[in-house]
Amino acid sequence: MKHYVITGGAGLLGSQLISSLQKNGDFTKCVVIDPTPYRPFDTIKLDTSFVKYIQGSFLDEAVLNHVLPNCVTVFHLCAIGHTGRFGAQKYKSRVYQFNVLGTIQLIKKCKENGVQRFIYSSSIAVVFTGKPLYSCTEAEPYPKQSDVGIEILQVHYLDIYSSTKAEAESFILSQSCHDFKTTCLRFRAIYGPQDVSVAEKVVNMVRKNLFMVKISRHDHESISNMSSGENCGQAFHLANRALAKRGGPHGQAYFITDGETVGQYEVWSPLIRALGKTPPVHSVPYPIVSAFVSISSFFCYEIFHSSPPMTRFELETLVTDNTYSIEKAEKELGYVPEKNHFKKTVDYYRIQPIQSAVHSFGSWFNFDTLLFMILIIFWTIISF
Repeated sequence: MKHYVITGGAGLLGSQLISSLQKNGDFTKCVVIDPTPYRPFDTIKLDTSFVKYIQGSFLDEAVLNHVLPNCVTVFHLCAIGHTGRFGAQKYKSRVYQFNVLGTIQLIKKCKENGVQRFIYSSSIAVVFTGKPLYSCTEAEPYPKQSDVGIEILQVHYLDIYSSTKAEAESFILSQSCHDFKTTCLRFRAIYGPQDVSVAEKVVNMVRKNLFMVKISRHDHESISNMSSGENCGQAFHLANRALAKRGGPHGQAYFITDGETVGQYEVWSPLIRALGKTPPVHSVPYPIVSAFVSISSFFCYEIFHSSPPMTRFELETLVTDNTYSIEKAEKELGYVPEKNHFKKTVDYYRIQPIQSAVHSFGSWFNFDTLLFMILIIFWTIISF
């Protein structure tokens, strides 16, 4: 029986992908491979009778031998991301093994099993290096690197995730041919109700009173785009449809965002107000926060083996203008992003009860809070 395989599909993005397929009448069975258990989402409707969840790794050859026969499309979502303890330099080879070599092995197995289509969940990180980008198109080249492979010198990319995503994407596009068609979708700040990487992270910061100041590099608020989970899911469906069409585009990358330019603090104001807080007004100079990120990253990664409160990539995307054109996706995939998805996120958290424990000392005072307090004290001292 023909089916799809989704690696790393147990989270928000995978659920939105499956939901979008079903909304558009595609009830092909989806086999999800993910090392974490399936997590249901209150706001995403999907028929799980057409979904099979396998708790495992796409690096496991036995798993691939089981799921790839009769598979027509692989949606490759799984990767080691920006945050978490794997941002430490000592894990560089492990991240490379997972994001690059793992992807190469997956494509090899796909070809052996006659998989026809391969769609990759990529990122704007493949072109963003901390320099301003305005309506960036897919013609923007990958940043030059001093070497290729595990010993790559990251003088242009902001972290190992970005460089490995770029190398994996480049390889995937190079493999596209008549019998094995590939597409890469580049997202920016995927958000939605219950997403753990963007919305819930901001919600937790607001509830702990950590979202009190802006970070300023210039005299204006930086601008960017965002990608709602629903629009990302729709893009996956459209990409799959385009690859299945005779003569359709393949071997291409596409930026996928909501198509709206937003202020990177202003966009969160409705959510902050919905949580009963006041949006930040005062700014902390960029050099201070930059130093704080460097110091906290060292202690978190190398000593505490945890994710820092803010990574270098998060800081640079926050303080730098970076916007991306979706014109190519509109023309070639028929992508038309829906608007007002952020309002759904705001409304969801507006009605979520705040745990009573938030008023207790132990509920808000943690390692992130301590580091933030140190930053504020340091800023206050040098201001006098």
